Formats: sequence, structure tokens, C-alpha cells
Amino acid sequence: MEEEMMIQAKELAGGQWRRFFDALESADLPSDDIDLPNRAFFEFTRGGETVGWGGFETHGADGLLRSLVVEPAYRSKGVGAEVLRVIEAIAANQGIARFHLLTTTASGFFKQQGYAVNQRGSAPPLISQTEQFKGLCPGSACYMCKALSANARK
Repeated sequence: MEEEMMIQAKELAGGQWRRFFDALESADLPSDDIDLPNRAFFEFTRGGETVGWGGFETHGADGLLRSLVVEPAYRSKGVGAEVLRVIEAIAANQGIARFHLLTTTASGFFKQQGYAVNQRGSAPPLISQTEQFKGLCPGSACYMCKALSANARK
């Protein structure tokens, strides 16, 4: 039973993209650039039920966390933190050493997960040139960063 409750990640394909896009729209998250290169997006399930979606962009050793969305029925139950840990492990296993993100509403959540607030101008050049930084997220969005665990890459 415990294994059934673990979060499982499946890379998005086919018809899953529509559900992901709809989830982004309903959460007021940007979706204009999700089909650009160097992005990986996943559907997350637990016990056979979809609990959320999310993914990241890869820019060398840096990654940009993208669009973490938890289904409304699973919010405020620790699912977001579990999904984030899975995304971070996938990214670390692909060689990403640092995760960056922009948020307008969830800085408290990300602080609890070990992300630090930084000056937006301190982002590495490849991160600051992403669509998120250049215009999809407002200038008022909080820029945060976290070093990913080397243990996750082993």
C-alpha cells in the first residue's frame, strides 16, 4: 500500500498536453513557451490519480523550474512538496546543479523547500534570457534559487 502512495512521474505525451495546458490556464500560469526546446514536463500521479503537473527547462548546469501545478483536491496536503522533490531529483539526475524559479504567489512555499530569494539581476545569463525572465513573468515576480543535492544525482 505504501508504494501505491508514492508520487510517480510520467513525461507528458499525446493527449496529456491538453490537461496540462488547461491546468496552467486555470492556475493563471504562463503557457506560451511550453513547446520550446530544452523543456521536460511531467504528469504526477499517486495511487493512479493525477495529482499535478510540472517540469523544467535545462540550461547547462542550471535549470528553470516551470509550472508546478497541483490539482485543487490535493493542495495543502504536502503533495506539492512531494512533486517538487521528484522534479528536483529528475533534474539532478540529468546533471542540473541549481534550480531557479520565478513566482508571484508561492515564495513562502518555496522558502519552506529550501529556495532562497535573490536579486533578479543576479540570475545566470542563460536563465535571465529565458522567456519567463524576459516577459512571461512580471518584473515583480520573486526570483529564487536552490542548489540541488548531489545525492539525487548518484
